Amino acid sequence: MYTNLNELLKEFTPEELAILTGDPSGSVIDQARLDYAISNASNLIDSFLRNRFDVPFNPVPILINFVARELAVANLYEYYNHDGVVPPSISRRKSYALYLLRQIQNGDIQLDIADNSRRPVLMVNKDKDSRIFGNDILDTFVEM
Repeated sequence: MYTNLNELLKEFTPEELAILTGDPSGSVIDQARLDYAISNASNLIDSFLRNRFDVPFNPVPILINFVARELAVANLYEYYNHDGVVPPSISRRKSYALYLLRQIQNGDIQLDIADNSRRPVLMVNKDKDSRIFGNDILDTFVEM
């Protein structure tokens, strides 16, 4: 997993995380629900980047850690608000995290890793020897 409880506690108080994980009194953080949100965020990251990088990342690049936190927070809010109403700031954070993933996937943003990237494979199904009819024969055909 690309983030953890300690990192989320830098942004949220334990009481806020307890409420987001399902304890209305704000006294106990549901670790299973938190792990579920983090795991889903990590799986989404891996699915976006699996064709470009060897995943899971080890060590975790700083940007991947950031994206994982943003997605985990969005997941927690979505799990907490079953009616689908998520604060606009959380929706923007999730959208930005997904934007970053697309940029990384396309190669527009580089990660701070060494020897972990795979170049996308370019497959072409055409070569000069595979033609049955060359240009000289094709030029003899006329439109009707």
